[in-house]
Amino acid sequence: MEETSGDSLDIIHYTPRKDWDFFDSEELLKLTLEFDFKEFTRGKRDLKYQDAVLKIHLNEFDSVVHEIRIRPRGIMRLNYCTFPPIKFNFKKSDSTSVYVGDETTMKLVTHCKDFGNFEEWLLKEFLVYRMYNIMTEMSFRVRLVEMQYIDTGKKGKTMKKYGFLIEHLNSVADRNNAMPIDNEKLSQKLMDPHGMARVALFNYMIGNTDWSVTGLHNIKVLKVNDFLVKDPQPIPYDFDYSGLVNTEYAIPTEGLGLESVRDRLYRGICLNKEVTDETIRLFLQMKMQLYDVIENFELLSKNDKKDMIEYMDGFFRILDSNFLIQRDIYSNCIEF
Repeated sequence: MEETSGDSLDIIHYTPRKDWDFFDSEELLKLTLEFDFKEFTRGKRDLKYQDAVLKIHLNEFDSVVHEIRIRPRGIMRLNYCTFPPIKFNFKKSDSTSVYVGDETTMKLVTHCKDFGNFEEWLLKEFLVYRMYNIMTEMSFRVRLVEMQYIDTGKKGKTMKKYGFLIEHLNSVADRNNAMPIDNEKLSQKLMDPHGMARVALFNYMIGNTDWSVTGLHNIKVLKVNDFLVKDPQPIPYDFDYSGLVNTEYAIPTEGLGLESVRDRLYRGICLNKEVTDETIRLFLQMKMQLYDVIENFELLSKNDKKDMIEYMDGFFRILDSNFLIQRDIYSNCIEF
């Protein structure tokens, strides 16, 4: 992989390959990960890789085993979680495997802590990714996994928890015939207007203020490989600070005057009214599909589903009222 820098865009070049990946199916995938838990916990300080064995259970009888390296990852969750998110690093010889795909690294979102509602919050965040998947192909696909963790440093200690894998940015780029852009000086006004309006309204829907195009905070950017398409596309990720997920550790972004992450605030720039109105109509058209993502998910309790639906109801009550649209969206957009 090599990087080239320009005046405004830093484009990461890579050679895409067509292989099987973890995200071809929405079925629950079972994985077993064997590693030294104590070494992993110590690794939170210096982010060192350690050896591990990953077993991919293809079905009841067949599995594929890979010797990999892992390390803790994340920003807030790296320090907050007793069992933080994990980065998988496959051997280069495995990167062409039909059971790995074309990337040498992959991110796993974990349950964070072994008690309380942490698994429920993980499942909610997984659903937020799935909701954005149905809005656009310009999104990170995710795959729900049932993880069996085996501690090689303490024989007999095992743990089963849900987690989810996040698609690599290069794979998102490949699917969309695009190139990743790595430039923290970008801004909302440089993005594709429709894509920007979609990201801003989606984050408003889920009650997420923890994002910014400038600084690439919980945003990745792609540029389509078409000289007729000038503006790049923003892609949101990391939704655990959203009101829809509502984790116990989530706090509102400083300086916005919000008391809770459940309080919504529109943080998109002021775009052409026609673009914003068209995006609002898109969300209204997609309403039932968005609700279905929640209602058809069997692993959440009725109370958790009810809480998510009621929170979504508040968003769509705004979209059903011209007065509230003007007050809460158009009057709060950021001038540029």
